[in-house]
Amino acid sequence: MIKLSHLTSYITCPRLCYFRIHGGEESFTEFAAVREIYLSTRQGFDIDWARKRAKALHQTFDETVFESAANKFVYPQIDCKTVDIDVVLKSETLDLLVSVEEIVECNGEKFPLFISLNPPEKGVWMKEKIKAGAAALAGNYRNALIYYAYTGDVRSVEATFNLKRKVIKLIERVKLVQRGYFPERKESKYCNYCSFIEECVSRAETFASKFL
Repeated sequence: MIKLSHLTSYITCPRLCYFRIHGGEESFTEFAAVREIYLSTRQGFDIDWARKRAKALHQTFDETVFESAANKFVYPQIDCKTVDIDVVLKSETLDLLVSVEEIVECNGEKFPLFISLNPPEKGVWMKEKIKAGAAALAGNYRNALIYYAYTGDVRSVEATFNLKRKVIKLIERVKLVQRGYFPERKESKYCNYCSFIEECVSRAETFASKFL
């Protein structure tokens, strides 16, 4: 099945999506650390438990990365009731799996809540819109919340028709990548720290990649 991480990888770089699907990548990032800290603190546990949880779940756990994330983490002040923690929404029809940090209830309405690190000046990042649209498709939610763990901001995303349409188009492109289509190379600032850069530069493009 297509994972939400595949969709967000494609947004960053189509080739990154390809390499992660066909080669895999295990790395411990500040986002991974923040996710464990968030899930722990929202359930009433402390940072020490979050560290133990992270060590148990991530083979490439890095203490320096974890400490950096912990020092910047802002404890969530969300005036919403927790419905469920660490949830996976599934759509058999679209062959889609969507991992959600938390389902919350605010003013009688349930929302999927996703974690991010730092917010843009206005609105939310495109990756977060894709997460909201994917949750709407897999779980029939009208809106999603984004919690920015390094600032404490909580912002809402409406799952509009156009957003859901964009997510479906993205699913279709990732399905092609799953089948082996190799996307055209697109340079960006992410190339400077991508772990696949050498393989990416050495791989020739195919004619089919022009259509992805």
